[in-house]
Amino acid sequence: MTDNATALPPQADPASARRLRDPLWWCPPLVAVGVIGGLCIPAFTLYAFATMATDSCGPDHCPATVTIPLISAPFLYLTGAGIALLSFAFPWTVRWRKARLAVAWVGTAASASVVPLLLFVMV
Repeated sequence: MTDNATALPPQADPASARRLRDPLWWCPPLVAVGVIGGLCIPAFTLYAFATMATDSCGPDHCPATVTIPLISAPFLYLTGAGIALLSFAFPWTVRWRKARLAVAWVGTAASASVVPLLLFVMV
């Protein structure tokens, strides 16, 4: 007397699981973190110069077009870095490749947007 309801599902072949893995899963996150790391020195150099450029107006008398980018630049940079690091957490399967690429790209774009933002303050 066999009961099909209690039968165990067939086990997946380990070789097929390895074929489903993305062999280059590490590329998008690593490139994103590398680009963000490379932007660290120019971004924070611009941040330091932009902060020094606002010494003449003081913290209370600067217009909002100057203070808002200076306040938001570090948070924007670190948020982009965090989003790029999040792309390492996606599963290593081919199915998640597009999501991994998108998250890495968004993180890099968020961090890279700090440079034009600070260049605007310097002008």
